[in-house]
Amino acid sequence: MKKVLTLCTLLLVFLANSQLSELRSPTLTELPDSLHKRDLIELSELFNTDKQPSFHNFIDLYNRHLTPLQDSVHRLLEIGIFNGASHKMWKCFFDSVEVYGIDIKEKPWVEKLGIHTYLANQANREHLQTFIDSSGGSFDVIIDDGGHYMDHQQVSLGFLFEHLNEGGLYIIEDVHTSIPAYYDGFGRDSTLSNTTLKIFTDYIMNEDIESVYMTEQEKVYLESWIDHIEIYKRKNSMHSTAVVIRKKKKR
Repeated sequence: MKKVLTLCTLLLVFLANSQLSELRSPTLTELPDSLHKRDLIELSELFNTDKQPSFHNFIDLYNRHLTPLQDSVHRLLEIGIFNGASHKMWKCFFDSVEVYGIDIKEKPWVEKLGIHTYLANQANREHLQTFIDSSGGSFDVIIDDGGHYMDHQQVSLGFLFEHLNEGGLYIIEDVHTSIPAYYDGFGRDSTLSNTTLKIFTDYIMNEDIESVYMTEQEKVYLESWIDHIEIYKRKNSMHSTAVVIRKKKKR
């Protein structure tokens, strides 16, 4: 009897692993209806996105901010597609959403799942304008999980914030690349005056936006339309840091 139970357990584990492999595979052609509106933390683990608790645990941040909006987010952009794990997660989580992705490499297997993908360099305003012209902009949520370089994060924020709907959320992941004690490179200057993290720590002090990568018009727009910001820091092996910016609503 014990041997039979062991074999059944092994079979269940095998089936579960097979299902997970299928969900995470580039050959997946359809997202199962059974995953629709499932718990966000569970979806992050099923699709093996690095937002899940065992990696950066940004999903804790998303769970707090986006779960109350599960029925009201209709257009979402995430910069940086990689293997499409996060984009698949968003497609399953929200009740009725058009999911868009920008990447420097084509991701045709993600397109098959009804996710709109665009080839673009997030630090190139011409590329971003082409994307906005094609997609129509007007996003409820914009997530930057792209190249993590200082110019990447800041050009994208400066340009795309105007195309975020009033009351919408703009979230920049991996802002820990601003911190030289943890990460080398990523376009920081020797004085660290150009870092993305510094923009927001300075904003907390004086409510001014300073960036060598943004136009004056972009900086003024941000200063006028930022409702509030949240700097999120996990004390883990990756020093995971993100920034959440909420856009104002017109009075």
